[in-house]
Amino acid sequence: MHAFIFDPLWEELIDDELLQKLEQSGVSYTVIGKVAPLHECRELFEGNEDRILCLNPDYVEWKLSSDDYKDIPGLKSILTASTGFEWIDQSVANERNIPICNIKNFSTQAVAEWAVMIMLNLARQTPRLIKDGFPLDYDKDFMKYRGQQLWGKKVGIIGLGNIGNAIAERCKGLGMEVVYWSRSSENANYAKVSLVELMSTADVIFPTLAKNEETSKLLTDEHLASVKNSSILVDIAHTFFNETKIAKMLEDGLLFGYGFEAKPKEFNSFKGNVWAAPAYAWTTYDSMYNSEVLQVENIILATKNEFPNRVNI
Repeated sequence: MHAFIFDPLWEELIDDELLQKLEQSGVSYTVIGKVAPLHECRELFEGNEDRILCLNPDYVEWKLSSDDYKDIPGLKSILTASTGFEWIDQSVANERNIPICNIKNFSTQAVAEWAVMIMLNLARQTPRLIKDGFPLDYDKDFMKYRGQQLWGKKVGIIGLGNIGNAIAERCKGLGMEVVYWSRSSENANYAKVSLVELMSTADVIFPTLAKNEETSKLLTDEHLASVKNSSILVDIAHTFFNETKIAKMLEDGLLFGYGFEAKPKEFNSFKGNVWAAPAYAWTTYDSMYNSEVLQVENIILATKNEFPNRVNI
């Protein structure tokens, strides 16, 4: 079994301990760091040796079509160095019973910290201060940029999975009351409420759901219309809300702040108390190294025909 590892970050993130694990397991592997179309790696498409396709999604710009891998001989599994796997066309893999595996929870703590950081900045109107160049007019600016104290406020978390729980722990540590809504999760440390109650009573709202066809329709304009004028919404990884409606709510003073992931260089494009930054939530030394640790584990297990993190049928 031979692993083909397409990862522009491999050389920077891998260390001697992980390399030793690979060598001790008997895995043979080839690392391709320079980004190019997969078909340009001739070795990947030649010979009869069983092989594993290991991908950092950035290498293929978060898109892997069936045409990209259907002609790879002896392909036994596809391993992605990411939690998300929606960017992989699974049709051929499913037809041929080729396992697709992801890595789980490598950046949970980093994402939770990023989410809470956004909440803190929105509570103190930091986006407005940044865009306005941190003015300080003693006659009026202190009133204009007044923030909110979070101690004693209610935070509502929609979907209490790993990231939702990590956010909840941090908010509780800040002295906030934590409520949540979830279809499946239960946590006796926090109050479980209806989605309607959460949206209409929480001071800060975090959707922490996995985005799919069902959840993308969960939060409606009617839910948005029910939030308090003083509420803060933080959409950390996926856009669950109608951004056009949110922009109008902010303009009309019907929402205190909104945080979400935007494209690069868009921070100043949004008026008011809006945190719009690129997807930096997971980018810490710890989480990026964790991703390599879990990817190496997946590679070793795949050579034994073990796929505990399989995500396809």
